[in-house]
Amino acid sequence: MSTSTSEELTVFTGPTTFLSAPNVQLEEVKARTVAISGAPHESSMVHHWLGTRQGPKGIREASLPLASKLKNASEGLIDVATGKRIFLPSENRLVDVGDLNVYPPDVMKTTEGISGGVYEVVKRGAFSLVMGGDHYIGYPSCLGFTRAIAERNPHVKIGYIHIDTHTDFFEEIPLFGKYNHGTNARRISELEVTVPRNMVWIGLSYWDPAESWRTIKKNGATVFSYKDIHTMGPVEVGRRAGELAIRGCDYIYISLDIDVIDTGFAPGTGAPIIGAVAPSMIFQILDELAKFPIGSMDVVEVAPAIDPSGRTQRIAVEAVLRIIGPKIFDYE
Repeated sequence: MSTSTSEELTVFTGPTTFLSAPNVQLEEVKARTVAISGAPHESSMVHHWLGTRQGPKGIREASLPLASKLKNASEGLIDVATGKRIFLPSENRLVDVGDLNVYPPDVMKTTEGISGGVYEVVKRGAFSLVMGGDHYIGYPSCLGFTRAIAERNPHVKIGYIHIDTHTDFFEEIPLFGKYNHGTNARRISELEVTVPRNMVWIGLSYWDPAESWRTIKKNGATVFSYKDIHTMGPVEVGRRAGELAIRGCDYIYISLDIDVIDTGFAPGTGAPIIGAVAPSMIFQILDELAKFPIGSMDVVEVAPAIDPSGRTQRIAVEAVLRIIGPKIFDYE
């Protein structure tokens, strides 16, 4: 009878956590670690295809090949673009707390379930990364983050970076009201610690309601469209976005919607867009943003069932590692 190699065992057996990280309870999260959580919520999707509730599981599964390579590379892995060597640290800095509580019939109970989980992570001094789910989950994720940091510093202020094809800045949407995947950025702008002029949108390439656009401009916020990324270059956009979001603020919150990437590269999303930006451009933007004090993050709208190839999920993994990689790996 044949036996599996250690690499095969790493990929195909055991618990499915992000990068094969230990699965822990919220109360076990330690300071200076990165805590991954899932928010399999899509009950506030207004149109397009469903399936983003499967996003957390899909992203976790897509991370396993890299985890296998890292665990089986005794001398680390070489980034051929930079020449840097990457290692798993001797003391683990990454944990997976599983999926947070969501309640499909009750969006407000879901809001408290997600925000409560993020609050527990952040109050313990850890970095929270929430995987969605539709884009509404960005609001409760940011809410939980701000509640925790405001307890430590009542005068704290945050900037916000929204990487997406859409502004998600509706005041409300008929049938779904004020709390759904098209209003999440608007609700974040209303949080006490958020500075509206420090809100930055990156990658917009779709029609937007005139009222939303007018309010964004009135607030003094900044928009970099997909054309700006092509014209200015992703490195410059990332640098400017970070500087604009952090001015006078303590932290930046990042919300990344996978539909910012052209559907030809990332078909597994409920709101496909043709003619947007390539994954490499988003990676370069995130590399620049990682140089700023990022306090928390979410990645959303990955719908694995729409992309049997799995490349959308892999893109999501590569994207978030641009931000959390420096926090969880050793480099040489």
